[in-house]
Formats: sequence, C-alpha cells, structure tokens
Amino acid sequence: MSNAAGKRHMGRVAELGCLVCGSPANVHHIRTERIKSDFLVVPLCREHHQGDFSIHNSKEQFTNIYGSELHLLAETLERLA
Repeated sequence: MSNAAGKRHMGRVAELGCLVCGSPANVHHIRTERIKSDFLVVPLCREHHQGDFSIHNSKEQFTNIYGSELHLLAETLERLA
C-alpha cells in the first residue's frame, strides 16, 4: 500500500534517472522475504528494469555487472542525499 510520503519518495527516486544508463526511469521495488516498501526502490529505465537484459529477466547477470539490489539502493540513497 502506498501513502503520500512513499509516493513522494518514489517520485524523487525516478527523477534521478536510471542508475545504469541515465535514461528516464521508473522505480524498481526491492523485495525482501516479507517486505515491499515504497522506500526500498531504485531507479531503472524500462530496459534495465524489465527488458531482455534486466533485473527481472536476467537477474544473476545483471547483478554480476551492476551490483546487488542493496548496492543499488545504497547508491540511490547516496544520490538523494
């Protein structure tokens, strides 16, 4: 469930642009075993989010090249600061 603060945060994250290529971005939710939060998101363009070579469709390869979701989250938070 999204609340106003979560939506604002996701908007700020999307404005950063894709962490991989800098293109306009949507947000990718990092999911732990039990938690899906609008504050645990990273900005990825459509191709790097859900394209042929993406975090959803080639997760192991994507992670080997660009880092883990937690690494990407740390980079996102650093850019927001």
